[in-house]
Amino acid sequence: MSTALSDSMEIAGPQPDITHRHIFRFYLPLALSWIFMAIESPIALSVISRMSSAEINQAAFQPLMALALLIESPVIDLLTTATTLGKDRQHYEQLSRFAFRIMIFVTIVHALVTATPLYWTVTLDLIKLPVPVAEAARAGLLIMIPWSAFIGWRRYLQGLMIRHGHTRLIGYGTAIRMATMAITAYSLFALTSLPSITLVSIALLASVAAEASFAHIASRAVIQNHLAVDDATLNPLTQRFLASFHLPLTATTVVTILSQPLVSAALARSPQTTLALASFQVASSIIWLHRTIVFALPEVIITLYKQGEVAAKLRRFCLIIGLGTTGIMALTAATNLDSWIFRELLGVESEETIRMAHLCLALSCLLPFFGALQSYLRGVLAAHHLTVSRLAAIFVALACMVVSLAVGVGLQWPGVVTASIALTLAQIAEFVVLARAWRVGQARLATA
Repeated sequence: MSTALSDSMEIAGPQPDITHRHIFRFYLPLALSWIFMAIESPIALSVISRMSSAEINQAAFQPLMALALLIESPVIDLLTTATTLGKDRQHYEQLSRFAFRIMIFVTIVHALVTATPLYWTVTLDLIKLPVPVAEAARAGLLIMIPWSAFIGWRRYLQGLMIRHGHTRLIGYGTAIRMATMAITAYSLFALTSLPSITLVSIALLASVAAEASFAHIASRAVIQNHLAVDDATLNPLTQRFLASFHLPLTATTVVTILSQPLVSAALARSPQTTLALASFQVASSIIWLHRTIVFALPEVIITLYKQGEVAAKLRRFCLIIGLGTTGIMALTAATNLDSWIFRELLGVESEETIRMAHLCLALSCLLPFFGALQSYLRGVLAAHHLTVSRLAAIFVALACMVVSLAVGVGLQWPGVVTASIALTLAQIAEFVVLARAWRVGQARLATA
């Protein structure tokens, strides 16, 4: 077995008698963290819906978040990189240097994209957003220039905490983030006359700054207790190796997040553009809440994975989470509970927007199920340092999405129908490629 693979299999975790209860206790704080983050979007929309120009600003919030996520994408997988490789003092120092470089890079990119004429090229010429929507989104993006750096530092430190078993701290940090978001948004709503997108962007920035600050403080004890000395049994970590491990993950995330601007572009070319953008954003707030339940699974797999019975239990756990989440989402649509949430909790007044958002959610019910299956495969591939295969899978998924969106736009389907079908088909395609990559990887590992 190669040295790199040997190191990767030294992942901290339980013994082979691991139980589903142990997996759930490890997973729960991470899942709650993702759920808390998903609640940010409904909070933002509940404020936007109660202020002037609601439909324009609801429409603007979708490309605003899509562009912010695309720009921050190089820092997102610092969580996975730190979880997998944060083993001793030398690794910690190299990881910290690597994280700082990426944080500086994404901050510069965010400023260039939002504060220069490049913004209009992207939003008006490429995505084809209506001018009022693009103008509203830009105001928020300018406020959020430090956003990516805060998220990068937070995710890096969270990876170290996950690596060494302190998942509960991550839940606390995200609770602080959610509380900061809600308090800031509703306070500014009550006490100022700021435009809704400006108000929401300030609240978003304040929330990630608060969580990054908590992660910085909370991780000090973890670093002192687990990362203060070198481990002579480990190979030194280099910037070159970090780049070779992290860049395929980043490329995967970039391509994944590109789906959001692609969806925005398709919606902008669909009938009743503003309605399509607004309806999709409203529906996405609930769809995203369900999908985030499975997002914590890869880090659970990376940390707890061992071959044999443990792998089978982890796989079964992912299947249970995926089926359960898809079932809840389907029940929400079947009982029309989603329409009540849109109307009463999010404050959406347009019945046409509510109707189209309901259709979007109903057509997206399979996303959590395939997301859970993908999470298991992503986790085991990352645990074995087989990150390039994840990139291949997402390229296939992106191609599937582009074709599906093009067909929907060409046939002039309602925008939410096109987007929902394209996202689902892309998820299925990615799962198929990941499953094949893992089968091939297992065969290679058996002979290594």
